Amino acid sequence: MIHDLNEELFKKKIFDYDQGEDAPLLIKDPTIIEFWVTWCPHCQAMMPRYEKVSEMYPSVSCNRVEMEQHPDIADQFNIEAFPAFVFISPDGKMKKWVGELPTDELANLVKEAFPHIK
Repeated sequence: MIHDLNEELFKKKIFDYDQGEDAPLLIKDPTIIEFWVTWCPHCQAMMPRYEKVSEMYPSVSCNRVEMEQHPDIADQFNIEAFPAFVFISPDGKMKKWVGELPTDELANLVKEAFPHIK
């Protein structure tokens, strides 16, 4: 299942960026955030692929942020292109991927970012 995040939900689930650099990371599970825009054909193509990957890895918190509605969130990760995926480990390690890719390659990125999950 993929959760759509707005500023309020992001601040409650991920971190409250209004607190500055010292804001604590709130995630407890491996987390993915997809950044997308409604009019992008590559973003549209990734929607069912990301949904499938979210079903493959139920222990990973899968989220999505529409960049034009919530540019402040995208700014926190220096997202300038889309679709973009940010993989965040509970220990704060992050990895970013930008662009469209097949389902199996997205699944491989999840395994690389979170090697301890099944």
